[in-house]
Amino acid sequence: MLFSGYRASLKTKAAEAVAQLATLEEADKAVDERRTALYNKVVTSYHKAKLERATLARELEAAKVAAARVPQLEEDLRVARAQCAESEEAGRAAAAKLRVADGELRRLRALEKNHLAELTSLRTAEKEKVDDLSRRLDEVEKQRLALQQEVTDKSTELTATAKHWTDLIGAIDTGFSAAFPETQDMALDAVGAAREARGRATGEGSSATFTMEDHLSSLAARVEPITKFGWELRKAAEELVPMLWPDKEAPQDISSLTSLIEQAPDRFIDWKGSATRAGADMALSFVLSWYNEVDLGQLEYRRAGVEEELSADQKAARLARASAIADFVDKRLFIADPNPHSDEEEELEDEGVEMDSPPPAVDPAVPPPAAA
Repeated sequence: MLFSGYRASLKTKAAEAVAQLATLEEADKAVDERRTALYNKVVTSYHKAKLERATLARELEAAKVAAARVPQLEEDLRVARAQCAESEEAGRAAAAKLRVADGELRRLRALEKNHLAELTSLRTAEKEKVDDLSRRLDEVEKQRLALQQEVTDKSTELTATAKHWTDLIGAIDTGFSAAFPETQDMALDAVGAAREARGRATGEGSSATFTMEDHLSSLAARVEPITKFGWELRKAAEELVPMLWPDKEAPQDISSLTSLIEQAPDRFIDWKGSATRAGADMALSFVLSWYNEVDLGQLEYRRAGVEEELSADQKAARLARASAIADFVDKRLFIADPNPHSDEEEELEDEGVEMDSPPPAVDPAVPPPAAA
């Protein structure tokens, strides 16, 4: 029983010891947890204090900067107070001006009332003027329509006149083209160049017919060569007149010169006659120089069949001798016909009628002229 009681006591103490041990373990665990929590709290407080210290440092710097600006702010405050004083003075001056402005406003309102009355009167007068101007505008419109019709009629007339002049200038251009065909290429080149220039300037297209500008461009291109041709023609005519009429000088006026040139074909025929007479005279002169007793009256006729009797060599020799004798003739001397034809015969010759028959042939038995 003693051991049983002791065992029970030991069990009880062991149980208490176990309970105390568990309590101690729980307390130790609680202490560890409390210590960890306190450590974390201390660390957090440390970081927070560090941040607050940095913030306080920045605020201290800002306070120092603000403290440095205090003198400037005090100076600004003094300036602001002075400005406030000036503003108060300006306000009092403005109040005085406002009172003056009120009086001026009342005066201006009175003027406005007077001006409104004048404006009403002016509106009435202007309305009357507008009505009068409307009537005048109606009259001007009628005149404008009449002038427009007149301009249309005049434009039609000018168009017809322009067409007439275009036709006339075209006829002149055509006449120059026919009279001076050498200028045709230059004229066409000038017209082409003028059309290209107008096309670049106005966008005008090419036309199959010549316009006034085309004819003028063509005439302008012909002026220089035609002038040159005219000068050369006049020079040739002035050189031709003394040759055809040795006793005359070339006239200076173109009409007289043209009149002489128109007579040139007849004068050439006269010169042909003169040349034949000069050649025959020189041939007879040669004959008489060797046979001075030749009866010139017998030379009125030529023997029949003489051409058939001559050989080709004799004819060639005769022609050569005639050419040699012709060299002695003074070709500058005009020899008139000592037996001129009558006016009727000349008219018939001009018409191509043969008046003179060939020299009659005589019998070959007739003896030739006696030799000297």
